[in-house]
Amino acid sequence: MNERRIERIQNLIRQRVAKVLDQELADPRRGFVTVTRVKVDREMQQCTVFWSIIGDDKARRLNEQMLADAAPFVQREVAAILHTRNVPHVRFRYDESLAGAQRLDELLTELRIQRGDGPEPPTAERDRPPVAERDTPPPRD
Repeated sequence: MNERRIERIQNLIRQRVAKVLDQELADPRRGFVTVTRVKVDREMQQCTVFWSIIGDDKARRLNEQMLADAAPFVQREVAAILHTRNVPHVRFRYDESLAGAQRLDELLTELRIQRGDGPEPPTAERDRPPVAERDTPPPRD
């Protein structure tokens, strides 16, 4: 299948799955799940939905089970919007890349603290001039 068409289908599936998980899935186990990306194979047989969550391992496991249980419902919702001969089998996979990036950031912060540099302030804080240099209106009398 054409690469552009696959990209369009992946984007369409990502948007639909995100909307279903956010607005249409009424499961008390559902946490703040973010759909990070979708990968569809060239034959449109398999669709892997990568997701992440803010929280600990317990929240991850709970939401992993919830997504596995919701997969048939999500697949029906995806089938309703796709105008293709085949509907790919939807499966959910935790996106390890975000967890790895977060762990790398934590390690760099620990290293800065050990070296005595301290953690860097957020970019917005770092780029702001000191309070005395800001344009402030003169006080009213």
